[in-house]
Formats: sequence, C-alpha cells, structure tokens
Amino acid sequence: MTHTSKRTARSGLYAIFLATAVSSLPGQSSPASEEWFRVTQVAERVWAIDDHGSDKMYLIEGRDKALLVDTGLGVGDLAKCVQSITKLPLTIVNTHGHTDHAGGNYPFKTVYAHPMDFDGIRQFGNREYRRRTAQNMLKGSPITDPVLSESHESLPAPSLVPVKDGTTFDLGDRKLEVIEVPGHTPGSICILDPARKLLFAGDNDNQLVWLFLANSTPLEIYLQSLKKLNARVSEFDRIMPGHGAPLKSDFVAEQIACAQSILDGSCAERPYKSFAGDALVCSFKSASIAYDPKNLRARK
Repeated sequence: MTHTSKRTARSGLYAIFLATAVSSLPGQSSPASEEWFRVTQVAERVWAIDDHGSDKMYLIEGRDKALLVDTGLGVGDLAKCVQSITKLPLTIVNTHGHTDHAGGNYPFKTVYAHPMDFDGIRQFGNREYRRRTAQNMLKGSPITDPVLSESHESLPAPSLVPVKDGTTFDLGDRKLEVIEVPGHTPGSICILDPARKLLFAGDNDNQLVWLFLANSTPLEIYLQSLKKLNARVSEFDRIMPGHGAPLKSDFVAEQIACAQSILDGSCAERPYKSFAGDALVCSFKSASIAYDPKNLRARK
C-alpha cells in the first residue's frame, strides 16, 4: 500500500470511528423539553451556538449581512436556529473539514472553505454519513428539534467556494479576515474580527488540539501556524474555539511553548487514547497537544 493510500484508508477509518463515537458525546442525554441547540450571546452581535455539547458554531452579525462559522454535526435544524437569531443574508464558512464542523452544510447552497479541506467536507457531508450520524446521536434522546427526514437526507451537497489567506468577508460595518493555519488539518483556517478583537479559531486553538489524525500536518508546520497567529496577537483579545469556553489571546503563546517542548524533547509526554486512535500528549500550562511522534517534522 502506498503512503497516499494508507492515509486515505486511515481517513476512512476515522470517519467510521467518528460516526460511531458521536453517540457518546457530552450532552447526549436531555429532558424532553430541551432543544438541540443552545444559543448564547458572547460578544456584540456574536452568538455561540452549542451543538448539543459536541462543538460550537458562531453567528456573527453585521449591518448588512451575517456570517456563520462552522455548521456542526448536521443533526439539529441549524437553518431554523440561525433564522431565529437573524434575518440578514447569510454566508457560511467552514474552519475545516471534520464532521463536527462541516456536517451541517447541507441546508445551505454555498459554503466557503479552504480547498485543502474540500475532500474532507465532501466525505463527511455525504447522505449516508449524515444519516448514520443523526441516528447515532438521536438514540434514546427525546429532544424536540432534530432533523432526520427523507427530505433533508436528499438535499444536494452545497457548492464549495475556496478561501485563502487574506480573504475578506464584508458584513457592512465589520470585515472578517481569513487566516490560514494548517495543522489540525491541512486546510484549517481562523476568522479574525479585528474591529471587535475576536478570533474564531475552529480546532486550531482548543485547550486540547488533536494533531495525530490521518491528515494532520507535521507538528513543525502547526508550530509555524501558531507563530503566525501570535505575530498578530495585538489584533485580538479573545479566542472563540470550536470546543470549550472563550480563551484569552495569550493562550497562543502557551500553545507555542507546548509545541516547542515536543520538538526539542523536553516535554513529559503521556499516552493518549481516543476513538480516533492512540497518540502521545504533552501540556504546557493550559495548552495540550495530542500528537503522532512519527509526524513531527516537515519532509524536505
């Protein structure tokens, strides 16, 4: 088997693991009166949409348009949820291609993302995968607003529009900038709102970052992405991660120290096990990175 085919096979296994594992994600059990999504305003005209405890999406409203950062697992009626918050024309952006960030693309006609993650978005967005994910998530759950019907399963995949470093979304009175941050996936991006000093980070800046997946870049590349962000740290005060609570901007420096300690061999690594595979994990203060020791440095 070639190197490429091995990575493709591992990616397929990751998809199977993830489809099975979503049934045990936090927040699965709920009373009958609970809706799938929980919406919290986290900044001026910015709402975090909690995807039943598994991930977070962010809705950013400008004067003329709104932008949705990520679409979650695709189980709840996300379009209805967003329409309950804003009636403005909506732009959809995926920070990366994993199912808990791009699985809910299907109600929308157009989605912006980095082309390096187009394959992942298509893989996790196919009809059979959406159906399996929804069925796993809904087992034994009496919540009121999930979407699982023939009409939604049959919706066509949205058109994918490429973004790159510096792509700007103008919402009227606020402009949002794309920053490429390869690491967790090759096409990972962050969205910067410099006027409000917010960074929407996807999975680039969680307190625990997975860097051991089949399509994760070498740790050395991820460190370059962190340094790139840190060079612009004066432009944001708060980080809005794809999982967990908002973080202060100095968290990026902690991530850099963690990554550097792995590369120079000074970290006290520990075994890490997950449904997606085994790895090692190192920590520095509040930042942790789970990594593949065979994928540390970029090939020359």
